[in-house]
Amino acid sequence: MSTSSRSGPWHEVRRSHLHGNGVFAKRFIPKGTYILEYEGKHLTPDEADAQEPTDPNDPFHTFFFAISNGMIIDGGQDGNESRFINHCCEPNCEGHENEAGTRVFIVALRDIEAGEELLYDYALTIDDKLTKTLRAQYACLCGVPSCRGTMLALPKKTKKQKKKAKLKKWMKKTLRKELRKMLEKERYPAE
Repeated sequence: MSTSSRSGPWHEVRRSHLHGNGVFAKRFIPKGTYILEYEGKHLTPDEADAQEPTDPNDPFHTFFFAISNGMIIDGGQDGNESRFINHCCEPNCEGHENEAGTRVFIVALRDIEAGEELLYDYALTIDDKLTKTLRAQYACLCGVPSCRGTMLALPKKTKKQKKKAKLKKWMKKTLRKELRKMLEKERYPAE
């Protein structure tokens, strides 16, 4: 699993228009390329919860990457440049674990042109109820058409839930319409 070739690294770190530093393709990266490993100190969930924020002025900024063996890689401790890869709701990369679930490699989902920013969907999971405030605290800045407005993973709605939401929307619209009619009748009674 080589993450570079004879031409040197696939990537470089520089300022991003999305957030702080970002990781950019130094040269053309073909789809399926293992670009670099997400490195950092391995923590238990309890150890990660006990960590102080990396930036007290931005306590929701994190370098944590949860892996399937139950551990969390903290890119803020002993991490490499991969910790600067920004979030996007339409990513061009994703994390692939090794078979043991102990290491994560950033892989190109599609061909990536030189100079293009490397992005993956953080899909952060939170144990708390997903409130508007929580979504705002983890606001997404990607600006793509399908942006969900947050870096949090949102629960998928079932067909039944979608149907119920559509019915609720229709009912609200109909009730508002009927209420307006009633108010108009009260304001201007028929003579």
